[in-house]
Amino acid sequence: MRRFALLLTLSLAAHPLAYAAPAAPSKGAQVQPDSSDAAEAQTLKVAEMKLAALAKEAKEAEAAAAPAKDGAAGVPKKKQPHPVKKKRLAKSHRKGGTKQAQAAGLKVVNRRLSPSEVQGILTTTRDFSGTDLSGMNLVGVDLSGVKFNRANLHLANLERADLAESDLELADLSGANLRGASLNQARLRGTRMEGTQMEGALWIDKTVCKSGSVGGCVE
Repeated sequence: MRRFALLLTLSLAAHPLAYAAPAAPSKGAQVQPDSSDAAEAQTLKVAEMKLAALAKEAKEAEAAAAPAKDGAAGVPKKKQPHPVKKKRLAKSHRKGGTKQAQAAGLKVVNRRLSPSEVQGILTTTRDFSGTDLSGMNLVGVDLSGVKFNRANLHLANLERADLAESDLELADLSGANLRGASLNQARLRGTRMEGTQMEGALWIDKTVCKSGSVGGCVE
């Protein structure tokens, strides 16, 4: 609209004679056609056409801007998750925590491990330090080099298991079955072995434990 008003002002300033009253011809004078008047009329006509075009353009621009403003005001807001859904997600996250820990090879404390969790740790960190494996069936399992320090292996079945070079420091092996198991170069400092069945086991120095070996290796 400012452009329209400016152009109109310039047009009026450029053609003042177009809006002035024509002088009355003197008596007896013959009116001759003035070529400058025709030129000015043509220029005025062109200016009016330009003003009309600008006015139309301004109206179209205003009409196009109006829906855009309405649309901007009516943009739908992003829906926020419902509080109940958040609680459900948190609950499902807690349920899946054990599986995620298993996949990452993390230790699960304060409860006895499940066979699937044991398998998950064996394929990752092989670190069972401080975990509860009491009563676990680990017959014939390759446990070589595994960390069992301070682990609870009470009454675990480790028959024919390979525990070579494993760390069993301060672990509880009381009542466990180690018949035919290999403890070659295993670390047994402070390990509890009351009632541990050792018959046929390979001791830390490769000595085979004789029959009647309970709680220790009888050479």
